[in-house]
Amino acid sequence: MSLSLPQVPEAIANALDALVNELAAQAGQDFAGLVLYGGLARGRYRAGRSDVNVVVLLHRADASVLRKLAPALRTARRAVGVEAMLLAVSEVATAALDFPTKFLDIQRHRILLHGEDPFATLEIPPSVVQRRIAQSLRNILLRLRRRYLASCDDAEEMQLALADMARPLAIDFSALLQAGGHAVPEEDRTAAIYALAARVFSLDADTLSALADLRDRGYCDDDAVNLCERLLDLLSNLADRVDAMAGAA
Repeated sequence: MSLSLPQVPEAIANALDALVNELAAQAGQDFAGLVLYGGLARGRYRAGRSDVNVVVLLHRADASVLRKLAPALRTARRAVGVEAMLLAVSEVATAALDFPTKFLDIQRHRILLHGEDPFATLEIPPSVVQRRIAQSLRNILLRLRRRYLASCDDAEEMQLALADMARPLAIDFSALLQAGGHAVPEEDRTAAIYALAARVFSLDADTLSALADLRDRGYCDDDAVNLCERLLDLLSNLADRVDAMAGAA
């Protein structure tokens, strides 16, 4: 077969094409599908920095099947950085309840390369998404507090700490918007997601805008320590609000 993947580097398209053929040859009827997600599916792939994320869908995911697939996946990883999530088709709906924000992100930004696409009909209750986001926000908050203690007198280190959590926060915001029935910006840019979240949830738009600038440019015009302090307050308040949303649902 030959995959048609616009805006995908030729070497990666060729490697994915070879991977589909090899998985089909080795797993036979146990190979159910292959789904591309992540930065490459979003059109935001960065050569040398981004992984090539795929979901390998199987009818059986026991050790005997995994052993057959191991050589092909190792080759794809060495060739173009393929990182595979292996799931039985029957596991997708249940796993989505355990990892709702990740699976919503896959559902919104994916390219079906072969076979079945269980993400097309995936439904996750909003309260499940909200509870997971509240947990994720608190995780980001706790890590940021720790980084603040370590770097509150070092602006450069503080910028690195903020840049690290900027995109995970955008993914949480995107899932939170979807759970609330809000249309997520078609342009999957952190700044656009932050701007909409600020309007919908009455968040500090200036703080989020500065964080988006920091992620895009690698530095920010705002004082990084002050930006972190404002963000700590924003995350603490928002986590409480999302917990309340989930409880009400």
